[in-house]
Amino acid sequence: MLMQRFKQLLGLVITMLSVTSVMAEPAHYNASTNYILRCAGCHAMDGTGSKTGGIPPLQLIKTFTSDAKGRAYLMHVPGVVSTGLSSKEIAEVINYVAERWGDKTIPYTPFTEQEVTKLRAEKIADIVSYRREITEKYKAEGKTVAEYPWP
Repeated sequence: MLMQRFKQLLGLVITMLSVTSVMAEPAHYNASTNYILRCAGCHAMDGTGSKTGGIPPLQLIKTFTSDAKGRAYLMHVPGVVSTGLSSKEIAEVINYVAERWGDKTIPYTPFTEQEVTKLRAEKIADIVSYRREITEKYKAEGKTVAEYPWP
């Protein structure tokens, strides 16, 4: 009798631990869902951003993805840094955004998990100054960049 109760209790504990470990697993969503959950609150469902809120539209993202400094910048913007997404998920979301709303006339090289990991490890001390620097370069090259109201 005691052994039978012990087995029942052990079975219950094992079941509870299994359920708890499954519940502790982070949810894995596709890029579109991650965009909706992590980005659309600021950039809107259609990627248009908010001029009043100082959130740039995503239609010009390929200007930044076209060179190394722009690609590094994208990995350090506050919205990307604070998402809690893995490097693989960030690559998927940025690729989704670029393919969905990016200027079709600008060539695009998709981000990889490895590239995102490498770029996120780089140190950028002042992201606003860094953006100013690269957007001035883009403007000098005749490229269009989104307005950016931050001081």
